Amino acid sequence: MNRLIKLALLVLIVGLVLIVALAGSRTGSAKDEFRFDAAKLKDTSVWTQVNAEPYYISSALDTLCAAPTAATYEPERKRNPHAATYITVYVNSVGREAMFTKDVPRFPEGSIIVKAKISTHFEGRKPLLYTIMRKREQGYNPKVGDWEFSVVGPNGTDVQGTGKLENCQACHLSEPGSDFVFRPYVKLD
Repeated sequence: MNRLIKLALLVLIVGLVLIVALAGSRTGSAKDEFRFDAAKLKDTSVWTQVNAEPYYISSALDTLCAAPTAATYEPERKRNPHAATYITVYVNSVGREAMFTKDVPRFPEGSIIVKAKISTHFEGRKPLLYTIMRKREQGYNPKVGDWEFSVVGPNGTDVQGTGKLENCQACHLSEPGSDFVFRPYVKLD
């Protein structure tokens, strides 16, 4: 009888270990998990720098007669995180063809667009943050073409937010004709 109890316990433990292992492999699937490392943007086999020079993102403040102050920029940046910054844009190899198309772009699933934001166009400046768009599977976010949005801190790895970020979506909704992607920085010959 003692042997039967030990065998039953062993079977129970092995079963629990298998259940935990299987559950863990399902919940953290690579398809759904977002990871970003800005240091890898230098890998030209994966990433293409879209704009050769930093592109200035103007804001409503830029059209005012009076010179804006730090106090007036802060509320605008909360409304529009791209306001009064320069961006350098990168696209991964999956989305490269769509990014540079003259036609209406349709980015395939797996496309990733990264905007490195800096406060001036001078070289050597560290990014203030990175904003990222990742094209997900059909049905993920039909409101904005199945894009997932992420904000990564200036260290290039600290994900501050990811998913269906309303602030991002609200702006990108205005670009349905280009698969919800703004492309004024793209040189189309």
